[in-house]
Order: sequence, then structure tokens, then C-alpha cells
Amino acid sequence: MILTASDHFLNTLINTQRKRVFMKTTFFIRKDVIVQDKHPIYLRISGGDIKLTERIFLNLYVDKDIWHVKNQRVLSNGSQELEDINLILKNIEAKLTSIETVYRLAEIPLTPKLLRQEYENKLSRVNFVAFFKNAIPEQKAFVSASRIERYEVVLKKLTEYNNYVSFNDLSIKWLNDYRKYLKFTLKNKDNTIASNFSVLKKFLLIAVKNGIRLNFEVKDLFVGDTKGNRTYLLESELEKCLDYYFSSYIPHSYKLVLGYFLFSCMNGLRISNVQNLNREELMNNDFSIILVKGNKDKNMILNRTAKLIIDHEPNLFVEKFSDQYLNRELKNIMKALNINKKITFHVARHTFATLFLKAGGKIEKLRIILGHSSVRETEIYEHITQAEANEEMFLLDKFYQNKKAVS
Repeated sequence: MILTASDHFLNTLINTQRKRVFMKTTFFIRKDVIVQDKHPIYLRISGGDIKLTERIFLNLYVDKDIWHVKNQRVLSNGSQELEDINLILKNIEAKLTSIETVYRLAEIPLTPKLLRQEYENKLSRVNFVAFFKNAIPEQKAFVSASRIERYEVVLKKLTEYNNYVSFNDLSIKWLNDYRKYLKFTLKNKDNTIASNFSVLKKFLLIAVKNGIRLNFEVKDLFVGDTKGNRTYLLESELEKCLDYYFSSYIPHSYKLVLGYFLFSCMNGLRISNVQNLNREELMNNDFSIILVKGNKDKNMILNRTAKLIIDHEPNLFVEKFSDQYLNRELKNIMKALNINKKITFHVARHTFATLFLKAGGKIEKLRIILGHSSVRETEIYEHITQAEANEEMFLLDKFYQNKKAVS
């Protein structure tokens, strides 16, 4: 549940008079319930009114003879199993304290019902992981399906690291420790880590906009370079892929996957745009797409090679595959062609952009084709071609080497 500014006043769960409700939390056992000679442990959250009391079963059982009523703990007598139960109860207390702290700092009245819902992660003003999870569906109206998948991948990594992260405990140090986990445990590359942190920063900003207070300024969170190295196919590698696609020995499943990839190599379309196209609209010389960034209409034309790719396979843009399947099969295809690069579908976009500039295309025209809002986004491809040009400076070394060999 994510609250907007107006929700703070309209939500019926919140005391609109903003009076602080006195609460007391207690662990107790139900002596009237027996399961295999043991009694269940409950958490009682009581307010000023008995009607406000909430009871939560903790899925723990103990013998009544070793339950200390005053201390609300088990007499462990050195038993590891019983000490573990006390540790669980201690962690529950810490979680409840964290919830109360977040609400108090946000100046939001907390009731037994709200505390229970936060404890059970049915609300998400305390646990960042729960907030993140609940906020993702609300983004579906604004971003592409592939972007939502990216958010879910980032959430999965975070959940595996720690599925309960209180906003109150969240700090730059905690985030730096998580960055180390991504780098040294998961072996993520720097640009992948930066991409993950870019997503985390986005949802932390959403939390702040929802009135959640943090112990640090989100703007101080370092993201890093999300661009990384642009992998693309050389002209010779692209020719190898085209020869394979038009050959008589390529398997049908490879042919479709490679056809979609090569089509994108001819125009720089993102995978989401390619997935939304159908064969009928590609029978003309031009077609229309909705740009992922900016959600604007854009008309494009087909070059001759793109038309040949479409005409060569009648099921292209008829039979579709998931993004994951396309990326998985592309790796197999590149392996079969001895192209030793980490290839995903997005490499087609980089290939188009790089080869477009190498062929003499203008950077401003490329910006328009790719749909970049600023030429600064496009300039990375100019840097790639410049780096390649610098490498060719060494070609003149052969004259000195030849002279040396003659003398």
C-alpha cells in the first residue's frame, strides 16, 4: 500500500485527529490450546480500548512449564532449539520497534491494526522490500514490460540478500554493503551494479514522495555508470550472421530468432518495439512505433536489407517468442557461428548505431532514429568509432618495420 499526500488524510486506517494511540505488545502462550503437548506462542498488541487489541499467532510452540510469563521468554536451559525461539522473539521485538520508530518520525498515528498489518507486510511504510514490491505494479502504466521485468530482477536480488529492510535501518553504509554483495558474491559487473542502484534510487525517491523519511538524502546515493561497454557486431560478424540467416541449412527456430535480431540490426529498434510489430504493417515501406522513452509516435522506413530479411521468412512477425527465449537462443546461435561475444538482443541496437556512424551517418540523424532525447545519449557511439579509428593509427607502423627489415 503506497500513500500519496492526499491519502494521509483520506485513508480510514489513519486517525484523522492525529492522536497517538497508546500501545503495549506482549508475548503469551495459549494454555487452552495444546498441540503435541505444547502450547502456541502469540503476540498481543493492545491499545487503550480492548476493541483495538490484535493477536498474532507466531507459529511457535513451547511447553508451558518452561515459559517465563514475566520475561516473556523460554527458559532455554542451554537447549539450542529453545535459544532459537528466544532469538526469534527478540527479532520480532526489534521489528515492532522499527515500525513504531518509522511511524513516529513520519508523524503518522499508529494503531494496533496498523502495527499488525505492517508486521505482516500487508502495508509497506516500514519495510523497503515490501514497499518496492508493492510499488512495481503502479509503474506499469508508465514504463515498458521489459522495464518492469528489470525492476523485478532487481527486487529478486534484494530479497535474496535481505527480505526485510526497515527504512529506519536503511543507510548509505547499508547500501554500500549491498553493493559489495552484488560485486563480490554475485560477481555482477560494474555497469550491472550501477543499473541495479539506479532502480533502487528510483524507488527510494518514490518512497520519499510518499512521505517516508529516510536517514540520508537520496540524492547522495552514488549510482555509477550504467552504460558499460557497448558490445556490437563488426561488419564481418554481421555478414556472417546474414549469410547464416539466408542459408539453406539454418534450423527453423534459429532462423526466426536470428531474423528478428538482424531486423533490429537494420534499424536499431528496441526489443519491445520489435515484439509489438506485426507482419501486415511491415508490408509497406514505412511503419509506426511508440517510443519506449517519452511514449511518442514515430514513423520509420524499411531499408532494402530489412525488407529482404522479412520476405525471406514468412513466419517472421507472425510467430513470436518471449524476450528471455530470444536472448537464450541468440547465445546458442553466436556460439554456432564462433562469435565470441556476450550477445543479447539489445546488441542489435548497438550494432546499428555503431555501423551507421562508421558508414558516414551523422550523429544528429542517429539521435533522431534511435529516439534519444539528447545527443549526449548518442555520443557514446561516436566515442566507439573514434576508439576504433585510434587503433588504426598503428597501421603506419608497418612502414618503419619494413624499413627496419630492409636495413
